[in-house]
Amino acid sequence: MNQLPVPAAEPRVIYVERQGREKYTYYDNGIVKITRYKAKQKIYWGRIIAASLVFILLFMGIVQTFRAAAAAIRGRKNDDKTTPSSSLGQLVPQDKNDDLTVSEDSASGSADSNISTDKSEIALTICIDPAHGGAADRGAVSADGEIIECEQNLELAELVKEYLTDRGATVIITRESDEQLVISDRCSLANQAGADFYVSLHRNSVSGDDTLCGTEVWVNNNQPEYDTLLAENILAAVEKVGISENRGVKFGYSGIPDQNYQVNIDTVMPSCLLELGFLTNETDNRMFEEHKEEYAQAIGDAIIKTAIDIGVIDKDGKRLMSDQLISYGKNSVVAAY
Repeated sequence: MNQLPVPAAEPRVIYVERQGREKYTYYDNGIVKITRYKAKQKIYWGRIIAASLVFILLFMGIVQTFRAAAAAIRGRKNDDKTTPSSSLGQLVPQDKNDDLTVSEDSASGSADSNISTDKSEIALTICIDPAHGGAADRGAVSADGEIIECEQNLELAELVKEYLTDRGATVIITRESDEQLVISDRCSLANQAGADFYVSLHRNSVSGDDTLCGTEVWVNNNQPEYDTLLAENILAAVEKVGISENRGVKFGYSGIPDQNYQVNIDTVMPSCLLELGFLTNETDNRMFEEHKEEYAQAIGDAIIKTAIDIGVIDKDGKRLMSDQLISYGKNSVVAAY
């Protein structure tokens, strides 16, 4: 009878060691068993959430961009129906009845009652700029030192603002106290606020000739039609109130026609610079004091009339133009299309 072999004893584990994703098992018979484990897939939830938020924001930005583009296209279509013809100085009115006439028997020369005077009815944003200001920039000063231009500019600007605000317009005034502001900051304020019109208020002066008198309005020397219309309407309105002399709408810079006043360069909307009489003339000073409230109303009504003539609002003050009114006729403003 053959003897059966004795089964070998099971090897015993004498040591276990882990290195990374590998386990080493050492047996008493010298065998080393290596076991490899698959790495667990770590899920970076923070990164996933951040990426999702970025995607959502990008998607919303794209949607807003398309909406803005669609609004711009609609605005241009409205402009095509309501804006003037391309030839300077020749406007195509939206409707012959839209033109506001100035009442002949009105003491102030303000526009007629076709526009509602109820508050919050005139959908316009207007920047009124009282020129000069501060101890270092008083503007013109009378010979006796009693009349200071920067103070009269601010007084008139506040009256214009009050009148237009009561009509429901949004009015930005570049300064509300006797402070000095650089012109570029005044223009930036109007541009960033989306103003439709910019009117800079001044009193004129001349040295050595107290007989020189009258009112004039200055416009960019490229003679943009919106700006020119604004100036013409303001000049006609204050003339209805009463001025010593109509010196006309002028282009460029006094004495330097190929230059411009900075307010007529750095503003993107229609703008003009009003010289309301000579501070060095007794008659002009008397008329300013007697009629400053009427002048303010006339300036406000002329701005509203211009907005209707161009097609920014209708005669009831309802907004027709979807975007800010831009004066692409200026030699410093480039059309976006």
